[in-house]
Amino acid sequence: MHDDLEKGRRMLSSFNFKEYETVTANSNAFKGVEIDLMIEILKDWKQSPGDPYTLLELRDGKTLVAFALIHRVSGRNFTFDIRFIVLDQDYRSSSAIQHLFDMIDAELLKKIPFAVIRVEISSVKRDSLGEQALENAGYSLIGHIPTYYGENDDFYFYIKAIFRNPPNFIKISKPFEDQAASAAPLEEIHTLEE
Repeated sequence: MHDDLEKGRRMLSSFNFKEYETVTANSNAFKGVEIDLMIEILKDWKQSPGDPYTLLELRDGKTLVAFALIHRVSGRNFTFDIRFIVLDQDYRSSSAIQHLFDMIDAELLKKIPFAVIRVEISSVKRDSLGEQALENAGYSLIGHIPTYYGENDDFYFYIKAIFRNPPNFIKISKPFEDQAASAAPLEEIHTLEE
């Protein structure tokens, strides 16, 4: 345990903000002010990892290729927003983004039995992750506003629920079938009332 704490301290002390800035710029999806905001969030994370931000990163050897900044929603125990999800454009055709989504699920389920993960994202940022990346990771689109961020840059809202021990949902094809069959036909009810 002591070794893990020491390793964590070394990682924080040698944390390279420039490396995250470079990968974010190389994604070709973020503007300067967004990169500045991401750096500020990373500074907050460095002061208090996991409260309220969690940083997950994916590396190819020593090279940072993707990362996600996850934020626990204030006042909610099981709801998280992915504030930033970034993939270096050189890795767009790889399976890196799917590995990062798997890491997000695993990290959250390590601490809690289930979670709701939300992603608000623009067309440009969504496309920078690769074709159908969110859908392939199990996210469902629940909102879309065309040209919200400008011409050819829509707003999308995705959501996903994950479970450590998934419930055994049953599918009912016709929910009130048994009750409807036992109920008397309308004419019969009308006759009985007379």
